[in-house]
Amino acid sequence: MAESWNEFTEQLGSVAGKWTAYAAFGSFLLYLLGYLTLRFQLATYGVATNLDLFDEKYLFAGCRFLVYLVSAVPNILIILLILAAIGYLPYKLAPASLKDVVKRRVSQWCAAPTHLPLLGVVLAVAMIQFVLRRAFAFGNLLLRKELPDEWLSAMLLASDGKVSLYFSGLVAGTLVSGCILVYVLRHETASTASSRFWLGLLVFLFAVEFLLLPVNYGVLISTQQIPRVAEISGEPAAPGQTAWMLWDSKEAVVYFVRDAAELRMIVTVPKKDAPLRIVANDDIFCTLFGGNGAQFRPCPR
Repeated sequence: MAESWNEFTEQLGSVAGKWTAYAAFGSFLLYLLGYLTLRFQLATYGVATNLDLFDEKYLFAGCRFLVYLVSAVPNILIILLILAAIGYLPYKLAPASLKDVVKRRVSQWCAAPTHLPLLGVVLAVAMIQFVLRRAFAFGNLLLRKELPDEWLSAMLLASDGKVSLYFSGLVAGTLVSGCILVYVLRHETASTASSRFWLGLLVFLFAVEFLLLPVNYGVLISTQQIPRVAEISGEPAAPGQTAWMLWDSKEAVVYFVRDAAELRMIVTVPKKDAPLRIVANDDIFCTLFGGNGAQFRPCPR
């Protein structure tokens, strides 16, 4: 009992000694995720502004992304449970000889050094090329009259449930590459030079997939709601104008203004001590493009 307690205290002391390094790495990761989220959120709006190297907004944005990422896990688990329930009955009804043949062939296929790393690379490339990087097509949306001719445009006007399910699919696709990577590393099946090359490429592609998750979050999710304000830098909006605040930095405030003639402007004004009254939080893409895609989301008018 004493030996177990001593071993536990030693392990606890080792973890405590490395806590500073863990905290520094975690903070850096949150800042990086938050920076990617805000950078692509502003690019989607069409805001041309420089982001400071250090800003607490990155930390808050990174935390919001992390919470949304974790909230996608229950959706993935529900889908996996449904698929497992569907496949359970055929598996139980299959003869034992067929199960043995399938298990043996799958084991032999997975044991080949290059099979799993190459499969992971193919899946990761397909995920990046055809799904994750499609978010790069969305830029300067607030000044456009129509959404880009992309299948992903439907997500900007879809219901919250569909958007959440789509993001869960992105996370699931990234986890597939991660699971293959962990399996290969744990079982040390990459024993040849070619298999180690594919394994290294898979590590790189998995990192790219993970970094593209906050990009898609910043484009599709964090851009949806923006505050509508009653004045622009302390001055009331002109008759027929509607103004929203897009960005608030130490030096300036960026507004999006639309008038009754559908003239749209992004206005940057120096920051000063002026009242800022937020009167509502609007679904901006629903407001601007709801008439072009009302079948995707019931937009309030």
